[in-house]
Amino acid sequence: MQRRDFLRFSLGALAFSGCTPKEGITGTVRLGYLANLTHAPALVAVASGRIARALPGVKIETRTFRAGPRVCEALLGNAIDIGVSGPGPVVSMHARHQGNPLALVSGVTSGGASLVVLPRIQRASDLAGKRVATPQIGSTPDVSLRKWLGRNGLVTKERGGDVAVDALASADILAQMRRGAIVGAWLPEPWATRIVMELNAVRLVDERDLWTEHRFPTALIVVRRPFLVARKTETDAVVRAIQEEVARAKTDPTMPPAAFAEIKRLTGKGLPKPVMDASWARLDFTTDPIPSALAQMAEDARELGYVPRADVRGLLA
Repeated sequence: MQRRDFLRFSLGALAFSGCTPKEGITGTVRLGYLANLTHAPALVAVASGRIARALPGVKIETRTFRAGPRVCEALLGNAIDIGVSGPGPVVSMHARHQGNPLALVSGVTSGGASLVVLPRIQRASDLAGKRVATPQIGSTPDVSLRKWLGRNGLVTKERGGDVAVDALASADILAQMRRGAIVGAWLPEPWATRIVMELNAVRLVDERDLWTEHRFPTALIVVRRPFLVARKTETDAVVRAIQEEVARAKTDPTMPPAAFAEIKRLTGKGLPKPVMDASWARLDFTTDPIPSALAQMAEDARELGYVPRADVRGLLA
């Protein structure tokens, strides 16, 4: 997806809302997230049955998505009720749609994103004339990569420079880096660590090092505001269940295996224990959405031309 397609699709995201009432389907809660480690509390809250137990008699429908923009598009299109997404798409959708259609109700994860490169890339300047990738245009890693490139004097092709940024699924990024077709990617965990270990790649940037106190949101719980207003009790139950898993993730040694088991179930592929352990160590689970970092991300997206100026305080429920 090219940047212009992302912008056009974002503006038209409400088009597939169909006939489902804005308050959702009675007796059903529809939840969407990614099969990434940064979404581990949500994954485990579903897999463990914690959410189902919190809502007896309510059907829990889940959908997995490739990247955060798809989660937010599904929210705006009334295809899901509650989603877990990175902050970039949340800010983008908030800025582009009037009436505050999304409500940010909790943080989930801080950290867990890196720029990984092939060994021949040793510094930012080595990326000149090369191809790099992110999971999707407009995703949180995409904004982070483009901001970092600019700060290091590199210009992407669509702005007249020579660094090409491709949008690829994480599995395709691994395959393309193995072939040498792309030399690096900004990715969430466990993909960043997997590429480092499988390809003998280098972690050129741990994004935590770019933020004050090493804290920045990588996963947030977002709700369609009409659903939140009409069905706050159910929303609160889902949020509490995920927040309980956030608390467990900090201390419970059974949490990482449970998260990786669910990722394996969803993707069909497991990971070696060294990858699991190294990936988990790069995450900080928190219910704090870190509003100051969220505001900076909104400004970064505006500077890239993705969104107009927006006050992220309107997102907070």
